[in-house]
Amino acid sequence: MEDLIKESINNPFAALEVRKLILNKLNKNKLREEDIIKVIDILDNLTLDDLIKLGNNFRKFPMGCDLVDLAIGPCSSSLTLNELIENCVLSDYLGFPIHICGYAIADIAENSGLKPIEVFKKILDYVEVPIDIDHFGRFGPMRFPKEITHCLGDCYNLGLAKECPRGRIYRRLIDKEMENKDEFIEWIKLSSTVCINVVEEQDREKHGASIDEMKEVAKAAKTFGKGVEGIFHIGDGYDDLIVGIKACVDLDVDVFVVEGGPFNLGKDRLKNYAKAVVASRILVKGGVVGTNGAYENELRIGLRAGLNTVVTGFPFNHHGYMCGYSPGTAKRGNFGLRRVMRIIKEESCKLMDKNVVKAIALSGNFLNKEVYPERLGEFYIGDAHWRAILESKLRKLKPKKSIDDIKEERVGLIGGRYVAWKIAERVEEVYISDKDEFVEKATIKILNENNINAYPCNGDDKKALSVGKAYITSFIPELALKILSKYKEAETLI
Repeated sequence: MEDLIKESINNPFAALEVRKLILNKLNKNKLREEDIIKVIDILDNLTLDDLIKLGNNFRKFPMGCDLVDLAIGPCSSSLTLNELIENCVLSDYLGFPIHICGYAIADIAENSGLKPIEVFKKILDYVEVPIDIDHFGRFGPMRFPKEITHCLGDCYNLGLAKECPRGRIYRRLIDKEMENKDEFIEWIKLSSTVCINVVEEQDREKHGASIDEMKEVAKAAKTFGKGVEGIFHIGDGYDDLIVGIKACVDLDVDVFVVEGGPFNLGKDRLKNYAKAVVASRILVKGGVVGTNGAYENELRIGLRAGLNTVVTGFPFNHHGYMCGYSPGTAKRGNFGLRRVMRIIKEESCKLMDKNVVKAIALSGNFLNKEVYPERLGEFYIGDAHWRAILESKLRKLKPKKSIDDIKEERVGLIGGRYVAWKIAERVEEVYISDKDEFVEKATIKILNENNINAYPCNGDDKKALSVGKAYITSFIPELALKILSKYKEAETLI
């Protein structure tokens, strides 16, 4: 494993083999603590530059998602219902998932004379993007006293780590939570993904719910086909990292969410942050790695080292200050969304927009929703983003065809990603062209390893067309139509 991971720094095909080995263990529920320790030990001995190269290779298709997106927190206990809805409408227009803080929804509901689930349904009336619910426990939305719901963010602003500088976390108003406990299942059913926190396992029981409660929430989410995201602290960068990742693996978490900032306690904080991201890239089941807490220098390093998702927010949402700022400037009231978007642009990352989100929805429906956690061999069809999108209202988007309409025995395909994989499974022989050399070669390799007769075209679309029937596999309309205008004999699937 060590030689293969080191080779992966400069060789994405080595990264492909590492990922296959890890997925084999995850798929059989055989990834153990010693496997996690081995990966962390290997990464410990790499330079920051090598960690960045390594993380980028593991962010490539099909080792993981190769795009960057945001999860936007629109809510705060300080907002009115109208302000909440307006923030959600803007987030939906931008095309980014909405990260709902359960306690804030419950507070807004109480101030509006409504039940929490009624406010949640009002949000759903206005948006179609995936909705992730956080601060959600065994009775539904968590409830906190005002000193927590209106916290100024002193831990992030001062850079303190072990405990709250004002000694006011973590207190729950359980009696209030229980008033609406009958809503629990409905919240799960209406959500796209559910976020849990495993920091109690890292000896930070004052920072989050008990692991037993989080197990209950994760189990309920899985029962209804929802994705699960797991938050853990970087901590000391070694033992804490191992414990956090293991807890997420044990709970069958789909997306790892790394929290740094004041909870990144190691001496070499930037290397520790990069190491946490890269370890997550290698070990995460669903191919997506996010952060809900990162000072600006950590966020920049994280984006270079393989981050996919940044949780941010509107003013007065606590995620509005947790990513992209620094001690002294990270405080309640910050408009984190615009700061994080600027940083992502400056770091030259490909930011997922609503066109891409819609294309994934169309792709998933073309495949009859047989996407993540569905697999071809050890690799998943799509990643955790795909499942979240198909658990949102975007699932109503339907292409003109489904994979059941593919009747040919021999086809050419322009585009070599997940849609191509599933088409290749249905035919006797397939010829695949992709302008990205690695995408094409990785696809052919995976298909051949699964006894599928797939042949490369080395990026030559005309060779794929010469087979006879040829399909354009992209579901991004502009791209599909651009290819079609060049090759009239091909057929789109949109």
